[in-house]
Amino acid sequence: MTTGIICEFNPFHKGHKYLIDCVKKDGDSVVCVMSGNYVQRGEPAVYDKFTRAKEAVKNGADLVIELPCVYSTKSAEGFAKYGVRLLEATGVVDRIAFGTESDDIDKLRELSRKIKSYDSEIKEKMKSGISYPAARQQVLKSDLLEGANNILALEYLAQTKLDSIAVKRIGQGHDSADGLYSAMAIRNTLSTDEIHSLKNCERAVLAKLRTMTAEDFLKIEDVGDGLENRICDAVSKAAGIDELYDLIKTKRFTHSRIRRIILRAYLGITEDYSFEPPYLRVLAFNGKGRQLLNSMKKKALLPVISRYSDATELGGNAKKLMELECRCTDLYNLSGKKILPCGEEQRSSIFITD
Repeated sequence: MTTGIICEFNPFHKGHKYLIDCVKKDGDSVVCVMSGNYVQRGEPAVYDKFTRAKEAVKNGADLVIELPCVYSTKSAEGFAKYGVRLLEATGVVDRIAFGTESDDIDKLRELSRKIKSYDSEIKEKMKSGISYPAARQQVLKSDLLEGANNILALEYLAQTKLDSIAVKRIGQGHDSADGLYSAMAIRNTLSTDEIHSLKNCERAVLAKLRTMTAEDFLKIEDVGDGLENRICDAVSKAAGIDELYDLIKTKRFTHSRIRRIILRAYLGITEDYSFEPPYLRVLAFNGKGRQLLNSMKKKALLPVISRYSDATELGGNAKKLMELECRCTDLYNLSGKKILPCGEEQRSSIFITD
């Protein structure tokens, strides 16, 4: 039995270790699809993808595959959709697992189906000027929608045909002050001198945004209905990233949605990159992971790559995506205290251990 986990490990903590241990207790192999250098919060990952992949393998994951920044910076729906696509494309994953506030998988499945059936009512509610999450809660009135991990679980269930298991997370919960089991709590203890953060390249972000027009912002996913004009106005006034977010935010546009839009605009992730994943990129593996890779080479629905040249030789969307990934890594390397030169992505190598 091989279990897939869609993750960020931003950073890796004891709750992540607990999830991996729970699904491996019967001797399972674990394949992780992990966000690359940028995460779903609309921010750089605090540590680069190879550092985080290495930590995952050291703590029980057998194989780590990258969720490229095009997909890792999408909404919960898009993040889940493409994470599932990659897991299913391996050809070796039998089920997926996720940490949740509720481990009642039947209730989560029921609610996931219900959300689909009430889609038109939710959209009608949004016409009053509220966000999608707020409209969804008003229509469905479910306690399960209060948990951030539950919400992602609902999206996974909506996207996959694989068997799924929910593991109730331990500790105080998502975005709590729990320094052992909350990634946010851990991030809050880290100095910007130690990690990657948009704060470290704030001027670069603002400089790029100030060169953009409303038409440019319209090319970014999730922008429309006049939001492009609101962003342009805010960009012309803001003297910092946090001020920019606050100037754009309304009841309809959540902070997380705004952060993702601003990040994707800065990185140049336009709707030109709205295509299906063209490859499975390996970041790290152990001995068991090597066996999985051998099996994947026979069963995978997508090419399995480990190097820059593997993608460029494929051409088409694979080359296009890898070239974007290289540019995004060059920008990522401006977001640390120590600025690194261009070309780190092309020179990178996967982590391998027995």
